[in-house]
Amino acid sequence: MLKAMRRNPVVLVTDQCPAMKQAVPECFKATDEFPASRHRLCMWHITEKFPAKLGHFLCKETDFMEKIKKYIWSSTIEPAEFEEGWKSVMDEFKLEDHAWLSYLYAMRESWIPAYFRDKPMYGLIRTTSRSESENFFFSQFHQSGSTLSEFYIRFESAMDKQRNETKNLNHVDSSAKPATISTLFLEDDAAELYTREIFYKIQEEILAARDDMRIQTIGPEINGMKCYEMKDVKMKDKLFKVEVSRTHANCSCKKFLMCGILCRHAFCALNHFEVVKIPRRLVLNRWMKNAENKASLQMFGLLDDHQNKESVSAELANVWFTFHKCVTVAGIDLVKLKQISTTVKELHVSFVNDGASFNKKDFLGNLIGNKPVGEITIHPPVQCKNKGSGLKRLLSEREKAIKQVEKKKRKCKLCGSTVHDQRTCPKKKKIVEEEVMNGVDTEISS
Repeated sequence: MLKAMRRNPVVLVTDQCPAMKQAVPECFKATDEFPASRHRLCMWHITEKFPAKLGHFLCKETDFMEKIKKYIWSSTIEPAEFEEGWKSVMDEFKLEDHAWLSYLYAMRESWIPAYFRDKPMYGLIRTTSRSESENFFFSQFHQSGSTLSEFYIRFESAMDKQRNETKNLNHVDSSAKPATISTLFLEDDAAELYTREIFYKIQEEILAARDDMRIQTIGPEINGMKCYEMKDVKMKDKLFKVEVSRTHANCSCKKFLMCGILCRHAFCALNHFEVVKIPRRLVLNRWMKNAENKASLQMFGLLDDHQNKESVSAELANVWFTFHKCVTVAGIDLVKLKQISTTVKELHVSFVNDGASFNKKDFLGNLIGNKPVGEITIHPPVQCKNKGSGLKRLLSEREKAIKQVEKKKRKCKLCGSTVHDQRTCPKKKKIVEEEVMNGVDTEISS
């Protein structure tokens, strides 16, 4: 993984496997070049264990799960609020001395979202569902006994399916504009920028900004920046602070930092500040319609300075947005399209004359390194038993009981009873006795 990515992964999400707990810090520890990887635990796997560890009565017949999930799944509270809420729930249900819950609380920094609010894009990593969905997708094409050639052919079929779906989605985005609900200029701008699926999420935030936000205080404008304090009617006793300008917005809920999507509080402040277009530095390339056509230097690790990364990324977004706007405005006007083409070609010639030759090969070279030199001999990989290969997972008593209940019971073919089979069925004995009696009567009559 280190050779492929050329850096430590930012975060790894696993279940509560003891082997992974030991391996991740050892394999991806901090070096002079890279920070250490953060190891997170899957929240879904942990919460699924609550009924088995605490009992079904507490989890199903009381409001314990409803109250505890309020603090477990929330990404808008601070760590201190989570700790206070957790202790209040434990005191209410007399679970202060429960060993398993105490163990979960001790490792809370590994699975509670409140401790990841300052980590970019951590809000998108809620469970291991991404890897599970990929496993399901590829399992529709591959079989465990496939040869290497069969694997390659089926892998190409899987890739063709994904490319076809991407092509269809691109066609939908380019040929039609999603319907807007409000009359806000920000929603119209979002419909032009974002892909269909992301736009619906942005639209939900914009509508909530219009309907659910209540501005409490507005600070004075200082250096083009205003500070707002607002309340969400659906979240009582919670104030959000938003700082906005014409080109930026920063909210205390930190949703943009966690998920890369502007929150409803920021949209409310931007609308009140009379901003009609979403600041381009707050529009991530990955969510835009023409994301595939944008070359980002950040992807290839060509810039080391963090400030340079932000500046270049913002400038690239502006360049691509302006170019896309020009093409859109030109439409099918041949004269305007030729003018755009001529201008771009003149720029390209001037850059080439200046000695600029950063091409696709240079991108790939920086991504995977230089081409190997000399003869390459490929050997078959050494076979080894990976975690879980060839072994069945040990089942708990609860899982065994569930499987036993779901197991289809054998039925007697004569009477349908599940107590006995056809050989020991009482009905069979009666049938045999009747046949014997019929045979004796036949002999007597003959």
